[in-house]
Amino acid sequence: MPIPPLAGLCTYEEAARVGVSVDDSVRFLLRLAWIRKRAMEMGLYWLNSTPQWEVKEALSLHLHLDAEHVGMLRRRISEMRNPPPPMDEPPSEPLEAFLKELLWAEQTPERIIGVYGVLRPAILEACWAHDRSLNPLVAHPTRRMLRIMIADDEQTARWGEQAVAVVTGTDESRRRASEWTAHLDAYLTAAGGITGDDDAPAGDLPAARAGAAYQPDYFPQRDDRFVLRGNFVFPPHEVSREDQVDVEEKTLALMCKRALEMDVPELMAPMITEAANQPWAFTTDMCRQLWDEARHAMMGTVYLQHRGIDWKRKVPLHPGASIRLNMHLDPLEAHAVLYAVEQALMPAKTGKRYEWATASEASDALATQFQDYDWADEVLHAQIGKRWLPPMLDMTKEQVLDLGHRKAVETEAHLANYADPDEQINWWPDFVREVLGRETRMDPTKSGIGDPVYHKDQME
Repeated sequence: MPIPPLAGLCTYEEAARVGVSVDDSVRFLLRLAWIRKRAMEMGLYWLNSTPQWEVKEALSLHLHLDAEHVGMLRRRISEMRNPPPPMDEPPSEPLEAFLKELLWAEQTPERIIGVYGVLRPAILEACWAHDRSLNPLVAHPTRRMLRIMIADDEQTARWGEQAVAVVTGTDESRRRASEWTAHLDAYLTAAGGITGDDDAPAGDLPAARAGAAYQPDYFPQRDDRFVLRGNFVFPPHEVSREDQVDVEEKTLALMCKRALEMDVPELMAPMITEAANQPWAFTTDMCRQLWDEARHAMMGTVYLQHRGIDWKRKVPLHPGASIRLNMHLDPLEAHAVLYAVEQALMPAKTGKRYEWATASEASDALATQFQDYDWADEVLHAQIGKRWLPPMLDMTKEQVLDLGHRKAVETEAHLANYADPDEQINWWPDFVREVLGRETRMDPTKSGIGDPVYHKDQME
């Protein structure tokens, strides 16, 4: 048997097949980059106002993947043509009209149907079609990039198919889904499909939903399964740092803190969408961090679920931090708060190493692994903060830290405007009694709303 030629990419016969030209490939990649950019923005715009936890998890992952894919596409386009064509403007008005209609989807079912029932299946089909149209030798860099995207898209499609099935489980929901799908399909067809090459039939389009300018709602929501979502009292912030508390109880507190972290993606969304004049690397970094923070929340819920804890009912996974920052600070001020938190998590005696050591000392293998990877992520996040925020604010690191600590403490008082006094209950003693079968070691008078990491004097 001879050694395979052409690095095993293809045969000589396959390499001799003429594929699409560079110009045609670039034209498709430009459209694809714009579509994925818009899909990423939809995830950021919808993250807060979507109340279903599982959809927040998926949006966080998929917008991160979209940001990564856009970066890959922009880099490949720049390799193929110099100067590169404009990449920050819509490639066609009909395509933009379709994407605007999708953005104006009402409530979660329409968002799921539009993105995962219409848009993403069409993207996946178009990527496969373009892959097949390329010469496997000369266009190898493009094909390799597409195959990476396709692998991500196929995983996304599996989630999307199940989500669509859930939101179309009744005759009425299927009727509404059919109407919304037909509406979007009409606009996508008028745009020539994802590629722009499909025939666009003549005739009037359905009346547009999209208004002049879309105004995202950044107020964070939780669905009705989270019965304690209005209770902003969260003792685990203090429990995990108190000397008199044993490591078993501290570890339980840390896992509750991880589960609470869904509010970090929520507060990061406007930081990304409202940032002006930043390179795409900023968007990629921030979307990666957003996804990491969602994974941290998922780590916490996995731990609680593994221990048989009804975490949606027993743990107040409130959106207090995202309410404070989204409703009462501008995005740069909010980013300064996040920056201060990230930097405060780096010292070994009080930060992420301390949290990992606590779980390790408790001989809790699952919590130790979760804290180990949480620590690794936060190392990256501290670097991301240093890379971008001081130049954006034209401040020194010390000035940014001071701003972040001040704004964090100032906004704690705002939660009183959103809190029902009857719901503000110290739930921790009962929770520990139920989970650990004993009394808490925590001082019952320490049951505030704030994480001590926000308070500069307590971190020094």
